[in-house]
Amino acid sequence: MIMPWLHAVTPECESLLECVQIASDIHPYVDAIHVRQKQWTARRIWNAVEQYREAGIPQHKLIVNDRVDVAAAANLRGVQLAYHSLPPYAVRAAFPQLQMGVSVHDEREARQAERQGADYVIYGHVFSTASKPGREPKGEEGLKRCRQALAIPIVAIGGISCDNIGQVIAAGASGVAVMSGIWHDERPALSARRYRESLMEAVHGPSMLRS
Repeated sequence: MIMPWLHAVTPECESLLECVQIASDIHPYVDAIHVRQKQWTARRIWNAVEQYREAGIPQHKLIVNDRVDVAAAANLRGVQLAYHSLPPYAVRAAFPQLQMGVSVHDEREARQAERQGADYVIYGHVFSTASKPGREPKGEEGLKRCRQALAIPIVAIGGISCDNIGQVIAAGASGVAVMSGIWHDERPALSARRYRESLMEAVHGPSMLRS
């Protein structure tokens, strides 16, 4: 198994300054920071990316959600596509340099994303989460079915905590994506570090942390 991934997904930022500060604090512990602002224009997202970079966030850790144009123009690591985004095969053909993730909700969508050129999928929501009120979680069994259907990595999202990371790794995830568990914590950097430690322990066992 590859080293487990920890993706931090930005909430809908009311204060970009606050989001940039949190990103600056947590980036040593995470593998990717998703700039996910659904209501923002391309220009506003571009300006945000510039502020993240000026704050010292490594360019290779920045992923823009949906806006392929911004990701490519800013020479970022990659883009995360949703159901309303450009189709993966079109993005792959036009921007082969971008790492491409696709958000999926079942194994059918996951298989389609893989066929169309996705490098990985983000699958969820696995557990109950306040961001998806009233919607039934997919659970570990759904994650297992998705794992059996794919060859590419799966990043689990939705209700992920340090207590259940072991369950999603055991079910076949190659990593996790977290929003509120990091961004809304009183001490985001400490939370990100704990998620990282929990991931490493889930994959390599407690001895990894003592070595």
